[in-house]
Amino acid sequence: MNTSKLFTVALGTAFQLAWADLPALAQQNTPIAFLSDIHLQDVYTDLNSAEFNGVLNPKNGKLATIRTMGSQLNSTRLFNENYFALLQALEELAQKKIKLVVLPGDFTDDGQPMNVLALKRILQEYAKLHGMRFFITTGNHDPVSPFGSTEGKTDFLGKNGEDQPVAGSKAVFPNLNTAISDQINAWGYYEICVELADFGFSPSREDLFWTHPFEKFDYEAYDWKEAKRNSAIDKRTYTLPGTSLQVPDASYLVEPVEGIWLLAIDGNVYSPGENTINPDKDDWSGSSVGFNFASKVKAHQLDWIKTIAQEAKKRNKTLISFSHYPLVDFHNGASESMKQLFGKDKFQLSRVPDQAVSEQYLKAGIRLHVAGHMHQNNTGVYEDAAGNRLINIQVPSLAAFPSAYKILEQKTPGKLQVQTELLEEVDRMDEFFDLYRMEYRWLSINAPERSWNPEILSSEDFQEFNQTHLRELIRRRFIRSDWSEQLGKLVNGITLEEVKTWSELNEKTGLNYLNSVLTRIASDPGVSLKPGFMMEDFYLVKNGGDFGKSLIPSSRMMIYQELLTQKRISDPGKKSLQTQFIQFLDIFSSLMNGMPSDDFVIDLDEMEIKKVGF
Repeated sequence: MNTSKLFTVALGTAFQLAWADLPALAQQNTPIAFLSDIHLQDVYTDLNSAEFNGVLNPKNGKLATIRTMGSQLNSTRLFNENYFALLQALEELAQKKIKLVVLPGDFTDDGQPMNVLALKRILQEYAKLHGMRFFITTGNHDPVSPFGSTEGKTDFLGKNGEDQPVAGSKAVFPNLNTAISDQINAWGYYEICVELADFGFSPSREDLFWTHPFEKFDYEAYDWKEAKRNSAIDKRTYTLPGTSLQVPDASYLVEPVEGIWLLAIDGNVYSPGENTINPDKDDWSGSSVGFNFASKVKAHQLDWIKTIAQEAKKRNKTLISFSHYPLVDFHNGASESMKQLFGKDKFQLSRVPDQAVSEQYLKAGIRLHVAGHMHQNNTGVYEDAAGNRLINIQVPSLAAFPSAYKILEQKTPGKLQVQTELLEEVDRMDEFFDLYRMEYRWLSINAPERSWNPEILSSEDFQEFNQTHLRELIRRRFIRSDWSEQLGKLVNGITLEEVKTWSELNEKTGLNYLNSVLTRIASDPGVSLKPGFMMEDFYLVKNGGDFGKSLIPSSRMMIYQELLTQKRISDPGKKSLQTQFIQFLDIFSSLMNGMPSDDFVIDLDEMEIKKVGF
């Protein structure tokens, strides 16, 4: 059975939902689907390259332009199977007869021509066949720089299973056997916004209203033709602070149906630097930090948001803002503790919005915010001193665990239901498995140190495929990149019996016991072959929220329920292994006991969240 995860908002759009006038919702029952972080790559494109045009797929006789499985297992996102995940999600939406679909950023994998045009073809097909309307906002992967750049990838799958570099110029990888293709370069705002103009970046005849931050707001005198002329991206620029550079801002407001305003906020921030390929041109560093920077660099947006929120309230419109970036802590309040234990640069903690930033957007008028970027299934709340609340809903990625999309729908007046639909099964998921087996054989002979666990090729469905991808990612990357050596080894290698034994000891004997456990782990070569139960469970909950918890066996959940509620004293000043382990358990407890993240209801009058059935 196909259970693609949707996020239908009976209100509106994707990543930041801003509520100006909640009673207006009672007049609307328009579901909106949120599909985030697709990271689309065209897996059967024409690279138009003399050196390489793909690898023959024996399954269908086509030339596949895919990345290696090895690269996927070292990446926080899939590059290949997510192509089919998008098609599956859109089929689900068509079956549900959902017409409004929001893509809150990272809709392509780095904004290359081949990927932007593939997305355009797919969305046009579903718009034509099913009457769907799509609304897009930019992410840090589209565009990766404001004006485009010469780029390349070293990890396309070659004809015999080897890595095949592909780039727009030999200068990108001068010492590699690089195939040249202009399809791998990164487009900037101008190219992307022109090609995808029909998906929100420019007004449609069907829109009741459309505007952007750089034109005068005039609802009564709205004229579609005038709005179309004013929508050109070269008319939508701001001066980058500290420079004279004009940088595009693709934000817009649209009223696709009566009473609903969708506010797309472009949260991308870039800074210029030296171009290593062409010294006569500027290079650009794209920021993935989000609103911590955008709130400073794009102050014009906050002024605009305040105006839009006021106008929406005056006109009894339901205002929904969406962006690629979150506006509230997505670790259930545990981010500061995580910084203290792991370091401020670990676990992507620089992407956590500061409370002062949450406050700014709350004051500007945003009450409900839907975001992506983090590839997490989470719900967060920021409350100011007066009791006003900003709810942030994180939509998972279609290209990572848990591959899902969300649906918001007001089924009863004043109650907004949020559903998270898992992509459990995906048609054609195994289309490239034979090619991956060829890659595995090549690595076994030529580079065994780079080989990967072939268990993923035994996956029976897309859920298992994604969970195995996460498991390998933990083992190959996360433990080394985010954890201190001792704590990482302990959490990854401790057994269930050892956890129960330690929980019954006092501070002194407990510390000695953990040190003995660490000694035992160091002498066991099998520990590094796969993540231990506690390490995997931590990431299942951190990334998957309620769904991740549902995958943990009840026997372990019972132990966690007891262990994570015990009050233990830790002295951060000592930094002993036991202190670190206790701090980790406190963080794990916060993640385990967060707001409902799968299926829940938001009371729009009180801005309270309740799990479905409670």
